[in-house]
Amino acid sequence: MKPKNYPYLKVEESKHSVAKDIILWWEKKRPIYNALIMTLSIFLIYSFWDYPMRKIIGGTQIILETLIFIFGANVCYSFSWILGIGNHYVFKAKSTSQTFKWILFILGTILSLIWTNFHFVLKFDVLFAN
Repeated sequence: MKPKNYPYLKVEESKHSVAKDIILWWEKKRPIYNALIMTLSIFLIYSFWDYPMRKIIGGTQIILETLIFIFGANVCYSFSWILGIGNHYVFKAKSTSQTFKWILFILGTILSLIWTNFHFVLKFDVLFAN
């Protein structure tokens, strides 16, 4: 018995494959993003370790807050593919070019690195101590 042709199933499959492709593209870049954020975080903690702020807050608390910060950075990273899927379904965008995706990835990563640096400078700066 030959299966019936259901055109609406093909549309659903193609929608899922677009979402899957968007998610896969961004998730394949996540290790690069995490490596950069963690490397900068470790470097900044090491650089500022002897500052008075560590004695005020405590080394364990700083490491715990760093892990929370990295988790939050990854939640924000997830918005990249969420926005990509939203762009496809809400604005009916056909597809985003590879060049544009890379530009978004690079700019987003640079902004995250700047924010990471800003976070640690404020955390360890004596002027902002309680």
